[in-house]
Amino acid sequence: MTLPKPFDGTRTDSITQGAARLAALALERPRRLLLALLLIGVPLAAALAAGWAAGQAETDLHAHAHAQLALYDANLRAELERHAAVPLALAQDSEVTALLGDPTPERIDRMNRKLEGIGKALGASALYIMDTSGLTLTASNWNGSSSFVGQNFAYRPYFRMAIERGEGHHFALGTTSFIPGYYTAHRVVAENRTLGAVVLKVGFDRLERAWVPSPEKLLVTDRDGMVFITNVEDWRYHALPRRLPIALPVVPEGTSEGLDVLPWAFGGAADRIAIAENGVERRYLLASVAVPGGDWTLHSLTSREPVSGRTQVAGLLAAAAMALAAVAAYALALRRAAFAERLAVQEEARAELERRVAEATAELRERENELTQAAKLAALGQMSAGIAHEINQPLAAMRSFADNAVVLLERGRTDSVRDNLGEIAGLTDRMAAITRQLKGFARRASGRLGPVSANGAVGQALSLLESRLRRDDVTVETDLPAHTVWVTGEDVRLQQVLVNLIGNAADAVRGAPVRRLRITLTTADDVALLSVADSGTGIRDADLPRMFVPFFTTKEAGEGLGLGLSISHGIVEDFGGSLTAANGRSGLLGGAVFTMRLKVAEQKTMEQSS
Repeated sequence: MTLPKPFDGTRTDSITQGAARLAALALERPRRLLLALLLIGVPLAAALAAGWAAGQAETDLHAHAHAQLALYDANLRAELERHAAVPLALAQDSEVTALLGDPTPERIDRMNRKLEGIGKALGASALYIMDTSGLTLTASNWNGSSSFVGQNFAYRPYFRMAIERGEGHHFALGTTSFIPGYYTAHRVVAENRTLGAVVLKVGFDRLERAWVPSPEKLLVTDRDGMVFITNVEDWRYHALPRRLPIALPVVPEGTSEGLDVLPWAFGGAADRIAIAENGVERRYLLASVAVPGGDWTLHSLTSREPVSGRTQVAGLLAAAAMALAAVAAYALALRRAAFAERLAVQEEARAELERRVAEATAELRERENELTQAAKLAALGQMSAGIAHEINQPLAAMRSFADNAVVLLERGRTDSVRDNLGEIAGLTDRMAAITRQLKGFARRASGRLGPVSANGAVGQALSLLESRLRRDDVTVETDLPAHTVWVTGEDVRLQQVLVNLIGNAADAVRGAPVRRLRITLTTADDVALLSVADSGTGIRDADLPRMFVPFFTTKEAGEGLGLGLSISHGIVEDFGGSLTAANGRSGLLGGAVFTMRLKVAEQKTMEQSS
């Protein structure tokens, strides 16, 4: 095989080099612009975007922190007010008044049980009644080990405020139970005379448990800056740091000397706190609000990581956008500068490519014709034994008739000699027909498509394979229309496809109990379907997709190269048709079925060809 000549790129290389020099000069200015944008524009854009994003994030964070703080404040107030009415109601109860007026054992016992029931229903730490001296007469924990009954709490601020003002509140650690709680006391008055006070002690366990899942760190401090409610366990009973510039709505009155101080550090502003957590310093936004009526302050610490995150993202996005813009501008300049160069190179390359494609196409067409011719010669070689038999029979008969003619001529039987000579002439006609078919099959294809008789192609192919089919005892059934079906193709190559399909079918039924082939030709919608079916074992499902792949064969080694079906498939596609393989269904022979789908030639074309 002669390969196409290698591509000569001398001329194109010179064009490319000249264009490259011009492009390099034209791109010098865009390169300087790109470098300036990358070195100055990108950092500047990142800084501006980061600053703007930081301002927006700070505003959003403050709004979010104060909104959340308002919710937690409302939550705390609801918890405080939930039990505030209980001491007031008991202070107006006639049984409480009677008890304080005359504390008999029966009244004390009955009130102990009543307070115990109310305390359990409320979930209160303690509910108790004190006389004017501060002595506890009855309590909800009367039967416990840390009972308040008999204890004097006159020194407690809530008791003094209740006796003096009518109501008192205080948060403290219990001296008897050692459990911290919030005390609410109401004065009991009868006939304009103070009889004592009713006190309710509640804890904040339920409130703290509700605050634990919150993303903010929450704490409540008293007037001395001591933390007594928080969702950070390690911060409870710690004092606020005094030397940090923290702006609070309520200034602590006490001192933090000698007390554990919260592990807070200055975070850069009065509302920013830095805390070391797991070896990493984290910054928080501090928001505080005063709780009315208790000299308490509610604080929340909201993480500033969203601000840093938004700032970094904005800076990175701005830098990336500026870099992309710079690259885009450079790419646009590059494209414009190199446009003329590409046009020249592409035009030259296109012309050269077209020339090479044309050469390669012609070369491939020539090799395809040679491969097709080789396949036909291989088929002739396979049929040689049958062809020799077909020719030897007439030759032997001709020799016999010639010998007989000599004897008859010597005896003067001229009429018999004439008959023998006639037989010899008939046998020569038969031999001429055989050689004519072989010459027609062996000749090269013209390459021109036109109307071809499908009926005639079937007859010619069967004539070429007649001796082989007879030798292998293969029965051929044909179902062809009575009229001639003209299809678009080429006579020689159509015969070659049929010889290949019929030969393969004959191989498939060799050794089968029933050796039958069936050739059918039908037409519908300007399409002719020409099928060759056999009574063999059929094609395996795994092999069906590969039947037309070059060099794939299901025959034994040495019996075929696997090119026949591939060549036949290409020939039929050149005709504008298709060749498919399948297995016969019920009602057919049951073996393999190869079907050619060919275009029916137009009547005008057939008339012109005739």
